[in-house]
This record gives sequence, structure tokens and C-alpha cells, in this order.
Amino acid sequence: MLRRNLTAKILVAVGLTVAVVIAIYTYFVIRVQSAWWHERTQAQNLIAASMVHEYLNGVMLSDRHEEVQGFLQRMQASGEIRRGRLIKLDGSVAFSTETQEVGHAAMHVPAELFGEGRVLQGEHIEDGEHLAVAMRPVANAESCQKCHNAHQPYNGAIILERSLAPAEASVAGNRNLLIVYGIVIFILVGVVLWLLIVRLVSQPVTALLTQMRRVERGDLAAHAEAQSPDEIGELARDFNAMVRSLDATKRELHASHEKQMQQASKLASIGELASGIAHEIRNPLAGIGAAVEVLSEETGLNGQRTEIVGEIRRQITRLNTTLRDLLDFARQREPEIEVCAVGELIKPMLALVRPDVQKQHITVAEQYDADLPPIRADAGQVQQALLNVLLNAIQAMPESGTLTVRATVTNDRVQIRVADTGPGISPENLQKLFLPFFTTKHRGTGLGLAITRTIMEKNGGTIRVESEPGSGATFILEFQVHLPAAVSTAPESTPEPRHREPAGPEGTDRVLPEVIHHGTH
Repeated sequence: MLRRNLTAKILVAVGLTVAVVIAIYTYFVIRVQSAWWHERTQAQNLIAASMVHEYLNGVMLSDRHEEVQGFLQRMQASGEIRRGRLIKLDGSVAFSTETQEVGHAAMHVPAELFGEGRVLQGEHIEDGEHLAVAMRPVANAESCQKCHNAHQPYNGAIILERSLAPAEASVAGNRNLLIVYGIVIFILVGVVLWLLIVRLVSQPVTALLTQMRRVERGDLAAHAEAQSPDEIGELARDFNAMVRSLDATKRELHASHEKQMQQASKLASIGELASGIAHEIRNPLAGIGAAVEVLSEETGLNGQRTEIVGEIRRQITRLNTTLRDLLDFARQREPEIEVCAVGELIKPMLALVRPDVQKQHITVAEQYDADLPPIRADAGQVQQALLNVLLNAIQAMPESGTLTVRATVTNDRVQIRVADTGPGISPENLQKLFLPFFTTKHRGTGLGLAITRTIMEKNGGTIRVESEPGSGATFILEFQVHLPAAVSTAPESTPEPRHREPAGPEGTDRVLPEVIHHGTH
């Protein structure tokens, strides 16, 4: 529970911090108070020793020695001292609050008491009671020398003991009071902190999480209240902005999907219509072609008739090409995927278009990366796509130019780039380039690049074009690199890449697809 609850985590962390601070504060306060009480008790002991010293001087000079014992006992009875003694230089007890000690007990006297002549203070424990001790030497004043040896500097010492129990009781009382105060402060801080966290953190975060769960379920109408100007309010505002952006993107995707579905339905209808029309036209056209062939074999045709028959044959060939394009678009076969070497896909297509290249005085530049990896695709279909792109580039340069074919590998993708130095493609035509039946030429069906894109998609590749008016165009065909499976222990022969000449829908003659002239004029 603690690990999942932010409020509990904050309360525990702050509570522990407050508890530690209170404990440290209490400890130092008790230390200071204890030291103060001990110093106060020692000071009272010194005052009492001074009083005894003054009293002693008076009674001794008045020769009233017997009153000293009673004075010490009265001080004991009043609570001023716990025990009092007057000792001689040898440590024997001359007067004491404990009468049994007089003349019998002997005390150990610290050497520095009479050696340095200063007051000594200390503490000791007797029968479990903590006592403060003060020792004051009694100097042999000139007035005392009529009764005491004049050569000795001291006559004895006053030793008073005072109980530290009152001081310890006061310290204990203060300690208990500080503990109570600490607990009260701890509770108050915890309650106030809990209220602040609930009001400023927990409730806004819970409300925000509720809206986030709505978004997670797909409800993009969720809206978080962003009333506070702090970080949580900013988070709520950013969340609302993100939801609005998601909603707008969802609407755009939905509209795009609807448009694509309509386009797909339209293309399917067009494909069926095109296929039907092509079949209906093809059979009569075949008969007309056969009749023309018969006419062309007659020997009695003059020059004008021969020219007319030749023109009919050319138009029949053009119509056959158009019909093949229509059938290609309407009945795209599924690719037969195999391992293909990229160079062996490109070079036959360049050889196929070389007559057109030479006729139009076009320079061909080939650039291939070393150790190009193979790809997996239908070789015939890929070559048909390459042929479409090559013919498109050649027709864009009717009066010389440079055709550059480059194959590279980048990030597990093989790119085949076909670039020309033609007039380029206008931005408005660039968006429509791969649409079926779009063409800027006066002749043709406008299906060549649409078929090329379909081939690329079916073979797991992509095609795109980069162009600016006046700077030529570059078609980029991109394929996934073929990654060979793990090498097995048994030797296995690798099939050679298979290449086919691009064929028409029925696998007969090569299709020369319609291409789009790059120029916009």
C-alpha cells in the first residue's frame, strides 16, 4: 500500500523528518538543561561552603567550637546540604552532620586541595544517589595562629555534599514535557500536511488520473480541471492540450481512412471495369491485327497503302501495350519471394534500355556499394518496377542528360536510387505522381508508376521521389536486407538467385509500361 500511495509516502517521509528533528532538539535541550542544573547545584554548594567558612571564622575566634556541629546539622535539616564535614589536614573528621564520624572517620584528601589551595568540585554516587561535592580549604589566617601552628598554610577543609536529585527530577520533568510537546507537534504537522497534500496534490492528481483512464479507454472527450497555477495545474493544461491533439489526429486519421477506403473501393471498381474492357477489346483487336498481317503480306500494295498498313500495326501495338497495362493494374499477381542479388536485378534492365539511352545521347553512371547484401523479393516484379522507373527517367531527358543508378545499404535497408537531370517535377504533380491514371503526357494510361508502387508494397519495399523543378528527379526504391537464418550443422546448398525478364500479366511478352513525363509544360 505504501509503495503505491504518494500521500502515504510523503507523510511517512515528512513524519520521519519531523520526528528526527524533534528528537534531536529534545536531546540537546535536555543536555543543556542537565548541564545548567548541575552547574547551579555546584554553585549553590560553593555558596554554602562560603557561608560555612564565614561562620567558622566567627565561632572559632569567639571560642565557640561546639556550635559548629549544630550549624552543620541545621543546614542539613533545611535541605541546603546532604552532608557536611570539617576535616583536618590529615583527613580526620573534626565536625560532621553525621556525629558518628567525628574523631573516628578519616577521609582521603586530594593532594591539590592543600597543595594548590583552590576549591575543588566534583560528583559521585552513593547508595544510588547522585551527589555534588565541593571542597574548600580553610586558610591559616593570622587571627587563627594563636590556636594553630603558624607555619602551616591551612588548618583544614570544608567538604559539603548536595543531592542532585532535585536537578534530575526537574530535567526529567522537562524531558517528559518536551516529549509531549513533540508528539503534539508531530500530530499537528502530520494532520496539516495530510490536509495540504490531499487538497493540493492528491485530489488534483486523482482527478487527472481519472481523465487519463478515460483517454486510455478511447474517450478523447476527457478534460482535466486546471485551476491552480502550480506544476499540477500546468500538467493538467498540458494533458488537455495533448488530448486535443490526439482528438484532432484521430479525426484526421479517420477522415484519411474513409478517404482511403473510398479510393480503394473506387480503384477496385475501376480495376474490374478495366479488366472487362481490356478483355472485350483484346479479342477484336487480335482479329484486326491478324487481318492487317494478312494485308501486309500481299505483294500488290503500293507505297501509300504500305504506309497505312504500317501505321495500323503501330497503333495496334500501342493499344496492346495499353491493354496490358490495364490488365497489369487490375490483376496484380502475388509475388514469388526469393533471395535476389541487387546488382543482378539492375544490370539486365540497364541493358534493356541501352538502345533508348544511346538514341537520346544519355550518359549512364552506375554506383554500387561494395558487398551489397541480397534482398528477398520477386525478381521479375522488382525488375518490372525498375524498368518503369528507368523508362520514366529516360523520357524525362529527350535531348541528352545523365542517368545515375546507385545502390547503397543503410541501417539494414538497401536503396536503389535512379536519378535524372531532366526538368524535374512540380510540387502539385509530385503529390499525384503515384495515383492511377494520372499523367502529364498526351498519350498513355498513367498506370506505370501506380503499378510500380503496388509492386513495391507487395514485395515489402517502398518507393518515393525527391524532386524540385529544374533540378531533375530521384526515385528511391528501398528494400529490407535479407538476413540469413542461423547456420545449421549439416552442409546445405544455397540456391542461386533466380532472375526473370519482366513479363506481362500472362507471362508472354515484356511490358513497356506507361511513364509520366517530368515536365509540367
